[in-house]
Amino acid sequence: MPNKKDPYASSAQKVLGLYGLLLFTGRKYSLPQLAEMFQCSKQTVLRMIEQIERTHRIQVDGWMEDGRKWYRARTPRQRPNVTLNAEAIQHLMLCRDMVWHLLPEALRDDISETIEKTAVLLPEYEEREDALTTFARSQPKGTVDYSKSQQLITALLRAMRERRICEITYHSPENSKPKTLTVAPYRFIAFREGLYAKCRMEKALAEPDKFFDPTLAIHRMTELTPTDRRFKPITDTGEATEGTFGLGTEKPFRVVVDIIPNAAMYVRERVWSKDQIITPHEDGSLTLEFTATSKQEVLAWMLSFGGEATLREPKELRKDIMVRLQNMAKEHSWETSP
Repeated sequence: MPNKKDPYASSAQKVLGLYGLLLFTGRKYSLPQLAEMFQCSKQTVLRMIEQIERTHRIQVDGWMEDGRKWYRARTPRQRPNVTLNAEAIQHLMLCRDMVWHLLPEALRDDISETIEKTAVLLPEYEEREDALTTFARSQPKGTVDYSKSQQLITALLRAMRERRICEITYHSPENSKPKTLTVAPYRFIAFREGLYAKCRMEKALAEPDKFFDPTLAIHRMTELTPTDRRFKPITDTGEATEGTFGLGTEKPFRVVVDIIPNAAMYVRERVWSKDQIITPHEDGSLTLEFTATSKQEVLAWMLSFGGEATLREPKELRKDIMVRLQNMAKEHSWETSP
């Protein structure tokens, strides 16, 4: 008998997990999505849905769309009696504080007010003060000022929720003047100290496989105008590059780097891509292999190590590093210093 995909989760745990997912999110899920999320077969998912409908008194609607079977819980007539505990609210506070530096002040206030309102659901009101106590703060470097982007971020969020095609005036560093892009925005991405929007060009909606979805920096957007045109739910093409090094702007490629002992612990402590391979050596050094999606980001990452890392692959990037180092040496030599 073959091993179960998830030998550590009981059938009861999976049923409860599926019940909570359908009941509390209100979203639709395809049969393959549910099978992957709960690490079981499609037949098992169908049996769990039947068990939920029979024993938990909620109706699950199922229908065919785009050649797939989809499921979503029907809104119950009587809302479930749900309470939170102080620890759950503290988790929300932790998430808020970790992205605090990325949010405009007005959006910070809205999020904080919303979290404070959830404290009303605590069974013990005396726990509210502890639940809303902050235990974390972000300390980034080189942050972007989003104080003027509140309306734009709100408009983007509304456009994603309503699936509206937008006309965005965007000033790319590759262009001397802003350009107007007609896109379908569908995902926010937090990357380093910036916020980005994953979009699909309107012309690519009919044939998405022929185009690459651009990732637009929100601070480079100067204007956003929603249109009356709508788009269907978009499958995030970023799933193919999820867990790779970079924002996913290029076709994935492998990177091989030798790291000296002095920097080996730093590299070993981190995940650079989900399919990385770390090979330790007897002298304390190591070789790191990982998947990246941006040559420029790999180049900047390599230069940040100084002389503590040596790039082996891809070979064409070695030439770029040599040119960059020669220019830096020239600009920083005593003979040419101002």
